[in-house]
Amino acid sequence: MKFINLEEGSFEFFNELRNGFSIKATATNKTYTPLANLLPADSFGTGLKRLTTTEFSVRLRFAFLEKFLESTFYRASLGSPYPIVEATYTKAVPGILNSKYNYSKVLFAVSDYIKTPPFGIINYQVYAGQTFGAAPYTFLDVAPGNELYYYNKYAFNTMIRYQYIHDRFAGLNYEHNIGNGIFKILPKLKFRQFYTVKALWGSLSDANKSLNYKQGSNFLSLDGKTYLELGTGVDNILRVFRVDFIWRVLPEKQPVSSIKNFGIFGSLRFNF
Repeated sequence: MKFINLEEGSFEFFNELRNGFSIKATATNKTYTPLANLLPADSFGTGLKRLTTTEFSVRLRFAFLEKFLESTFYRASLGSPYPIVEATYTKAVPGILNSKYNYSKVLFAVSDYIKTPPFGIINYQVYAGQTFGAAPYTFLDVAPGNELYYYNKYAFNTMIRYQYIHDRFAGLNYEHNIGNGIFKILPKLKFRQFYTVKALWGSLSDANKSLNYKQGSNFLSLDGKTYLELGTGVDNILRVFRVDFIWRVLPEKQPVSSIKNFGIFGSLRFNF
């Protein structure tokens, strides 16, 4: 298991414009303290106990006809009938609130939720990003792994946490719920069948490899290769439970023998 402590303070300004456009400006100070089985802070400087950065970011978002569920302090999106597009630029500035690093980030993402009767529902997200400049792994893109038996929609479920780090990456999350599928022969159960595809491409610059590939670290980079997971499963079990069967297809060889090519994961999904 890997453990890391994060202390974060932020200030956000959000303004919603017409026709689905919105802008959010954020100033954030983050302090990471690696606690167990991760490269310690003093690997990046003698006597260093924490890794601190101060970031300023701007996010532009377009979601035409998006609907929300709002309360006094919170707002949750109910989705849009059209693709949602987001673009974010982040700049880290050294010398502010103990920040020591100077880098820039760009991130672009498109997501959509498409009803395709009688062929069910498609949900996808396509994303890409890059970090310009050298920085410790905590400020790069750490591919989201999952070491639990609970299925994580936003992670690679046959990947261990902190296995891959990148400063250039692109990915795809795709899920197609096809309705009854093979369970048409058992209509009273109301089971739903689906399949998933998750892919990731990434690379790490020589400068960031030199900074982060040190004794005691187990970080890897895909170096332009593909990480691919395929899955299927059963949803709407008693209207609550979901079971996923996940196969890691690529890369074919893993550096750690404990990493499995196949996993079964459970989760809760409330269907109405």
